[in-house]
Amino acid sequence: MIHRWKNGAMADIYLLAGLTLPKGVTHESLPGIVTLFVSECWPGMSRTQMMARAKRRGLRLSFRAIVRCMPGESGLFELRFNDGSVECLMLARLQRVGNSNSGNRRIRRTDVSRPPPRDPRQTRLL
Repeated sequence: MIHRWKNGAMADIYLLAGLTLPKGVTHESLPGIVTLFVSECWPGMSRTQMMARAKRRGLRLSFRAIVRCMPGESGLFELRFNDGSVECLMLARLQRVGNSNSGNRRIRRTDVSRPPPRDPRQTRLL
């Protein structure tokens, strides 16, 4: 997992707690690639994982805090998806986890959140 350094300290990690659409926006109005991206998200997915997954799908994803939060709390973020021709907006609740700099321990690949197993009978949900 890649972290950005701020003022000599490691940046905090943000984990996905939930996704929703702004008032007046229906899931049918979203481009298919965004709907597919959302269906592949899971609770506990890191912001870094979301950015990487969006990039693999050909989407540019940006986050902007609407309601800031302290470590251990959840904040509200605006997510903007852009595929080069269309831009769309979603809202995400992300939990801010304190930085992982305790004891200078590096985060290993096995520490990263993994997607839960999916039931093949489950339909795609937004």
